[in-house]
Amino acid sequence: MTIKVYSSIMPGEPAETYDRSGLTVEAFVKSFTPHYRRGDSQPISCMINGAIVKPMDWADVVIGERDVVEFRPVPYGDVVDALAIVFPTVFGPIAGPQLAIEALIDIPGQQGGQGSQGSQLNPADARANIARLGQGIPEGFGYYIRYPDYLNQPRTFYQDRKTQVIRLLLSVGVGEYEIDPASVKIGETPINELNNADFTIYEPGADLSGVPNHENWFQSPEVGGTQGSAGIRLKGVTYDQRTYFGSGTASGDAITGISVGELWEPGISGSIKMTQSITITDPGISATLIFNGDFQHLAAGMTVNIESNVDVNGTYVVSTINAAKDEIELETTGGDPVTDSSGLSGAMSIDKAGTQYALISIPSDTEIQVERQLADGSPDPDWDGNLPSASVTLEIVWSAEEFTGNRAGPFVVCPDGETTDTIEVDLFASSGLGVVDGESINARSRDIRIEYREVGAATWQEQIETVSGSTRDQLGWTFTVNLPSAIRPEIRVSRLGAEDVSVTSLDRLDFTALRCKLPTVTNYEGITTMAVDIVGSDEIASSSNNKINLEFTRKLPTISDGEFTANAATRSISAAACYVAKSLGYADDRINLDEMERYEAIWAPRGDTFDYVFSDGTAKDAIDTILRAGFAEMTLENGVITPVRDQPREKFEDGYSPENMTAPLRRQFQGKKVDEPDGVEVEFTKAGTWTTETIQCLLPGDQAIKLDKVNLKGVTDQTRAWRIGMRRRRAQRYRRWTYSFETELDALNSQYLSYVPLVDDIPGYGKASILQSISADRIVVSEPLEFEAGKTHVVAYRSESGDVVGPFPATPGPDKYTALVSIPQPWPAVTPSDREPTHIYFGTTDRWSFPALVTEISPSGPLSIGVTATNYDYRVYADDDNTPFD
Repeated sequence: MTIKVYSSIMPGEPAETYDRSGLTVEAFVKSFTPHYRRGDSQPISCMINGAIVKPMDWADVVIGERDVVEFRPVPYGDVVDALAIVFPTVFGPIAGPQLAIEALIDIPGQQGGQGSQGSQLNPADARANIARLGQGIPEGFGYYIRYPDYLNQPRTFYQDRKTQVIRLLLSVGVGEYEIDPASVKIGETPINELNNADFTIYEPGADLSGVPNHENWFQSPEVGGTQGSAGIRLKGVTYDQRTYFGSGTASGDAITGISVGELWEPGISGSIKMTQSITITDPGISATLIFNGDFQHLAAGMTVNIESNVDVNGTYVVSTINAAKDEIELETTGGDPVTDSSGLSGAMSIDKAGTQYALISIPSDTEIQVERQLADGSPDPDWDGNLPSASVTLEIVWSAEEFTGNRAGPFVVCPDGETTDTIEVDLFASSGLGVVDGESINARSRDIRIEYREVGAATWQEQIETVSGSTRDQLGWTFTVNLPSAIRPEIRVSRLGAEDVSVTSLDRLDFTALRCKLPTVTNYEGITTMAVDIVGSDEIASSSNNKINLEFTRKLPTISDGEFTANAATRSISAAACYVAKSLGYADDRINLDEMERYEAIWAPRGDTFDYVFSDGTAKDAIDTILRAGFAEMTLENGVITPVRDQPREKFEDGYSPENMTAPLRRQFQGKKVDEPDGVEVEFTKAGTWTTETIQCLLPGDQAIKLDKVNLKGVTDQTRAWRIGMRRRRAQRYRRWTYSFETELDALNSQYLSYVPLVDDIPGYGKASILQSISADRIVVSEPLEFEAGKTHVVAYRSESGDVVGPFPATPGPDKYTALVSIPQPWPAVTPSDREPTHIYFGTTDRWSFPALVTEISPSGPLSIGVTATNYDYRVYADDDNTPFD
């Protein structure tokens, strides 16, 4: 098996040879060049064992072990032109292996042009996001990148035959935004730097009625690019489709017993050759020949043409014809009688010279009715409506120029339930239009028929458009059909006449788009919109990266002295969280503005911000996502949305001990598991580049073998992403204890993440008792106090409000119920009559209680509350202000 690649169509040695089998032709070509695209035409030809393999079969034909395969360039023009183009322009010297196929694929004109290809029509190309059914409108916060969504389908049309335009109307998002014009881009290119594109930002609720971009053009999904083609090819009628060769019966103006072509229609004209068996009688020497046959369509004095298989072909004049019209005598156009024939009887066609036939009607798929016409298309006055009444052999050749080609369609233009009164049809000449004449391109015009009707109607209306050109450059046209009223139309498109497929022809036309205008919206309340106009240009590459994008800062009210300010550009965490809460209908008094403002005073100096675009999810998830950027979460306290920040604590809140627990404290330690993470990897979007990046968060001893991966939304700074990851990693290592207990109603005083001391009666740990008396330097309690030698001890108490006060240093008293301690006033009540007595907590400095953060409060009855907590460890917060490079 040998594969030969030639750099010329002329005889000679191959530029390259290969020995491969088992591949398809397509796989072999693709292995050498990224420029190959499957299609019905290619710049090279493939021959296997002397037989041409069509390009559309390349994907299926496998090269066998004994096959001889040859690749050669396809000449677009005559041989001389092909040589002039291929050698100096494309190939030059073959530089080395694997270059010939690449060069062949890159031959200019591979899309069907002749010789060097003309310029491409630069597409107007830009993309945006498509909204999904049922999805909320995206909403941005802080400073972030935004890829706007389509508010209607993009409208791409030809402003003129060499200029394509795309108009877009996009949703930036709900609310108001501060947008730097320099940040609005197509891909990576600022629109302000392009000469062929512009945009306008519109505030929410702006009147768009005067902006063309607001128009709602629906594009039919059935019309567009197909495999190897820019659209649906408008094929002209082929020779076979406009001809009939075979037997038939003529009578009157009808021809029956034939196969009527699918594309035949009344109004087309052409030639009809009717051949019958004719006998020629020779009365003798110098006597006029008599032609015997059926001549209902002839008359005396008529000039006729004869085509036959005997030696009488030519132009004659009917000198006499009998009444039955079955005998005639002919004379030459010079007036001499026809007296001799070497070939006498035979199959002949005798008809009036200089005429043609028009198709009048098609009664059935085996019958047509015709009319004889003069060359100018007018009815022939010499014809009485009769054809030869005989079985004849027919050669019907209708004129291609009057023929409607293969129709593309019909296609329903509107979605179900919609109507329109305006339609647009796009045509595209991918190889230009004209006739190649040496170095020149002669002009050519083609007529296009656009037919339309209401869905279900019987009659088509039509509009004829003309396209013209004399160039190899790609051309495009947009034609508008204005309907008399709003209907749900269907449409079909065809070219009139044949497509010239000769090597010197530029005549390919594609039907590339079909649109209709639908009712539209002229303003979008509450949504910032953007209109974009782009004119096709080589400044904008046609690529999948041409998404329109911009950078914004959201405008929101912020909190000042417990009240909301006017809208202003902000990256505030509290502003974003409050906005989401208010969007749910929460009034100001149902949002804990004091806590929001207090935390913002922490976040702002630290540079903690929230920057993100939400497109889905619940409001609670959104608020939690926002607050997480500041180490906080959302809680609902008595119906009021309240942020809670996990942060270093110094002051205890409510205390819990056996004195107010209804069951013993349960403690559970989670030991290290074999499969638990030994590091955290945070994925975040980096501001400026807007790329997804990752950073590892590790503690001493971590090997990063199994990472806990976190997708962090709303944080666009590496340091802050690392801090949140380190917080998570430290919590994994240092929060290993879980506590649970029950109380009566006491636990209702605590909230999520309340910082509480838990006292147990386990020996060696803290001890709880009831205050019996108090003075300036001592207290007496209800349970014995056990001081440990060499250790420092403390005393704390639970105040009337439930909060823990202390601890304070304590030393042994005169007896085991007394501790010497100085507790500042106001002192706790000893025996309050209307509330629980004061609880005293006692123990060593480091073990008098278990510091904990409440994680869950679960009422289980009218007088029973379950509480779950985790251990508090200051080491969890050790990296809150560090950087990953410390």
